[in-house]
Amino acid sequence: MPALEFVRTTLIDPHSPACWWKHPWQAAKVALGAVENLLLPAGEKLVRGGLRECPVCRWRGHRFRNFLSADEIIRHCICPGCGSFDRHRQLVLGVRRELQAPGTPTPAVMVGLSLSSAMRFLVEHEGLPRCFRTDYERDSMRFDPDLLLDLRQAPLLSGTVDWIFCSHVLEHIPELDVCVDEILRVLRPGGVAWLQVPFEPGLAHSRSIRIDPYRAHAHAWQFAPDFGNLIQRPGWLVTEVIAGEELDREELRRYAIDPLERYWVCRKKS
Repeated sequence: MPALEFVRTTLIDPHSPACWWKHPWQAAKVALGAVENLLLPAGEKLVRGGLRECPVCRWRGHRFRNFLSADEIIRHCICPGCGSFDRHRQLVLGVRRELQAPGTPTPAVMVGLSLSSAMRFLVEHEGLPRCFRTDYERDSMRFDPDLLLDLRQAPLLSGTVDWIFCSHVLEHIPELDVCVDEILRVLRPGGVAWLQVPFEPGLAHSRSIRIDPYRAHAHAWQFAPDFGNLIQRPGWLVTEVIAGEELDREELRRYAIDPLERYWVCRKKS
């Protein structure tokens, strides 16, 4: 988003949770995060080397960049090279492990739902087949999609897709069960869905909520650790992969991945 547009929608819009005259403390945190993002590249030019590395694009430096929105600030999480968040870096590492496992066939047809820049980088630089990018509506085509796709009624034939990437999409759609059933339907037998959703801190049970158009994330769900139970189906096997259990402490530090980040691998039964 251009800088002036970000200021207008984040600090000046009276409906924004970071409106500077209504919520000055949140506005100050957003502004400080933006200033730090501007200063970090200059510091890295002065002091070469670094303690952080992106496993996606191999960028190296002292700090990842801050994610800034009106209602959420995540410090030192975005790679300036490929734009990956820590959740994307964790997922890419998992995809690589899957591809390197003995007997794993290279997927022939992949579909990315609002595909992240990190997954696009992986597909384009590591010899994988083309991944068809999708987005939900023409007015917000941020991901350079190949086709528009409403996951509640996907325009894809049953059993035709090898892999589906669905990262931070399901929390935006009220009809969760319909979406999960559609993912299962379009996967071929033996196919894999890679799912990621955000967790609401301190929440014990997932719950649907009213979408707030003035919040940056416009979530229809607040998910808790019981998310894996919500997506269980007789037709596939669900495995939860938690970063802190999959990566050692040095990898978590070097790649700046939250140990509580996780994804779910859903394998359709043959």
